[in-house]
Amino acid sequence: MIKYIIKRIIQFIPVFLGVTLILFAMQNIVPGDPIKLIAGEKKLDPQTEINLRATYHLIETDENGNPILDENGNTIETPLWKRYISYITGLLHGDLGRSYQQNGKPVTAILGQKYPYTFRLALVAIVIESILGIGAGMISAIKRYSAWDVGVTLVTSTMVAMPAFWFGMLQQLFWGIFLKNVTNGAFYLPISGVGGPHAEFENWVYYILPALTLAAVSTAYTARIMRSQLLEVLNQDYIRTARAKGLSRRAVIWRHALKNALIPVVTYIGMDFGGMLAGAILTETVFNWPGVGFETYRAISQRDWPIVMGSVTVIVIVVMVINLLVDISYAFLDPRIRFDGSKGE
Repeated sequence: MIKYIIKRIIQFIPVFLGVTLILFAMQNIVPGDPIKLIAGEKKLDPQTEINLRATYHLIETDENGNPILDENGNTIETPLWKRYISYITGLLHGDLGRSYQQNGKPVTAILGQKYPYTFRLALVAIVIESILGIGAGMISAIKRYSAWDVGVTLVTSTMVAMPAFWFGMLQQLFWGIFLKNVTNGAFYLPISGVGGPHAEFENWVYYILPALTLAAVSTAYTARIMRSQLLEVLNQDYIRTARAKGLSRRAVIWRHALKNALIPVVTYIGMDFGGMLAGAILTETVFNWPGVGFETYRAISQRDWPIVMGSVTVIVIVVMVINLLVDISYAFLDPRIRFDGSKGE
């Protein structure tokens, strides 16, 4: 197991370097000058613009931080490879750079403020997805071709076909606007923000609609995967043997079939949780949720590359760690799976 973990961590290195390198290259492809965007509609003073470019290491500087000029008196742009090496060096020291748009605020501090909101929202959403998805899939498989099965299939097919942002807007219209008008303000749910000391609702209420929106499509996929896998396992020889021994239906399902059926489901839920932790841009934008996803969207629109790079760096690390934990969980779900290179592998 330890050898497998070390091997996977080593495999993470080229993936991480490849993702960050591609993103760095995109900075020269995407139009828009981040330094000029700092001033908005105002025009920057030439000297101020040079100082800003020197501060963010976009142009070559000497040991004292003064811009280096060529023979024509123009500044020299810092090569992309040198900026990339500087970024990786800073990353190894825990420095993700400074924001262009937020007065040079450290990216680590910005993400440190935003990530707790994303983590809590993802945690609530993954609990909803796991309980409803696995439960609905099990009921659909056990009661195959029944009204329950038809209902689950219909609902999951509808949710899969519905974009997350559209589902979120529908919830806002129904729970936040329609019900408020119908009940004259007696019952409705908040449709924006995260609450606070002077909020109209308890803080946990603000998680309901964003979490349901974030979990909706994933719950539908989880239910469909759970149904198909459980039906496949229930047709295996060892399940028929267990039934022939006189085990009850409950014992056959819970003690023998469920663990094997859960392996693909755990894979999907684990990867989905990693995606949620990466920040759900659409959901967080629709509900004005101050998480990493919404911050990344804002940074992309303003060409705030340090935040974009910092967000993607955190996303890559989180997703790789989650995938590793999912792979390790296989050994606990199915004892036949081993990572030590034995014959049972």
